[in-house]
Amino acid sequence: MRIAIIGGGASGLVTAYLLNKQDHHVTVFEKQPILGGHIRTLNKNVKCDQCNDFLEGGVLEFPSNFNNFLNLMKELEVDLEPVDLGSTLCFKNGHHIHSASAIRKNFTGLQKLIEYLKLDGLYAGSIGIWLKTHFAQMQELHNRSLSDYFKTPCMRNTWIKLLTMYSYSMHFELIDDFPAELEILSLRDYIFTDWFRIKGGVYSYIEKILERLKGNILLNINITDISRMADSVKIELSNGATYKFDKVVFATPPDRVLKLLLDPTVAEIRRFSAWENNQIVTLIHTDTSMYEQYGIKQPSEFDFFETATGWGYNAYLNQLCGVSSDVQYNLAFNLESLINREQIIQRLEHDTPLYTVGSFRYRDEVIHTNGENHTYHTGAYLGDGLHEGAIASAIRVAQLIG
Repeated sequence: MRIAIIGGGASGLVTAYLLNKQDHHVTVFEKQPILGGHIRTLNKNVKCDQCNDFLEGGVLEFPSNFNNFLNLMKELEVDLEPVDLGSTLCFKNGHHIHSASAIRKNFTGLQKLIEYLKLDGLYAGSIGIWLKTHFAQMQELHNRSLSDYFKTPCMRNTWIKLLTMYSYSMHFELIDDFPAELEILSLRDYIFTDWFRIKGGVYSYIEKILERLKGNILLNINITDISRMADSVKIELSNGATYKFDKVVFATPPDRVLKLLLDPTVAEIRRFSAWENNQIVTLIHTDTSMYEQYGIKQPSEFDFFETATGWGYNAYLNQLCGVSSDVQYNLAFNLESLINREQIIQRLEHDTPLYTVGSFRYRDEVIHTNGENHTYHTGAYLGDGLHEGAIASAIRVAQLIG
């Protein structure tokens, strides 16, 4: 069959790869000038004049129980390397709490013991998180927000919200309305596990797919509308070009679906109308002055900073990307006020789903109705909201189409 895939991010390209293996003819339509979606690897799919290293500006690392993802990496012969993750919570009043890894890198003697005692207090509270997540039932989480589940203002619950901010690229003040069923299950599966990076940059696995993919990839494409007929799908572009396919796969953020469909059904309007765009900016930079007031000499893999306007994070890319350099490279989100503009290497904009209880309500219905009107949907939002969800959704659609 001739199949159109709307979106050249992870879920779209993996779907194309799997369908191509099943002898379907695929055409990928991507509105950006580059492929990869949220994957932004400097000097791979993102050009950079200020450094030659492969630095990540989007997707960073992967846990050992991303089973579908790891199986795909094995199939593509992509090399993975273990990465040691540390973290520090830095409060605007000067207080801070380090993870065990961050303590080992920054402290000795009595101060090291003091920092471990602080951490033990957070870990003691985290036992409650472990119990809550491991005994949580799906029905009790459905249509509930994270603030419903973690109600008490405390260090532990702030930590949970910060992990959510980091994982799903959402501003801290929006996390209270985050779907509990998505975050609780992710915490249960991924919070206490080993992590890996992709040798040579995350985009390396996209390159492996492109080497194997037979089909058409169209970049800088502006689709005006998509309509479904009894036996085909028609796609019209802003330049007047028209394409016909047997099936269409939406591998876009969910808020784009109704904007592209010329003929959405009442059911499709119900499933997708609550989704909104979540546009964020990340900065790759070399400014570590934000650590000075906390006496931290070695940044961690992801550190959270409270500022006058909220929370953000800074990720130490030398460790996360396996870069050996005297220059300390970092990836920051919502910390622009703390960073010297002259030390910013790259500014990257991302469009991701805005997760709310209302938008997530019909997620399962989208999955169960995949294939109606010759239309399928893939994306991380149809799984765990992370890279594993993107790959799992692609596998599911490829199996449905057969």
